[in-house]
Amino acid sequence: MNIREEIQRAIKYGIYLGDLSYTEEKVFLSELFASLIAKKNFCILKDKDRTMVVSSVTEDLAEIFVHEGTLKIIPLSSEGYFKVFMDALEFIAERHKKEVESLKDLEEDESTEEEDWWL
Repeated sequence: MNIREEIQRAIKYGIYLGDLSYTEEKVFLSELFASLIAKKNFCILKDKDRTMVVSSVTEDLAEIFVHEGTLKIIPLSSEGYFKVFMDALEFIAERHKKEVESLKDLEEDESTEEEDWWL
């Protein structure tokens, strides 16, 4: 599968984030909200902080929400949407990298504890 097909699939079906609880979905969306704001996107939260709308000066660009562990980014405009999509992908990649690093640190701590136990 090429990159174009992967992007089309992600837009059509969403990006699976894992088995998230309702609270974890809200936390993820609020962290994504903060990340998009930091990248100079204009965003608002609606529907009890369950849906985010990203806008430009003139129009809405995308609607973003997480449902049953899947991140959906719905295009609302043909112009500017792709930047929002790429900013969201960058956030997901950075978050995943941090999770992997924390798991490595945890594994290292556990192996050190086991070594100390045998001494």
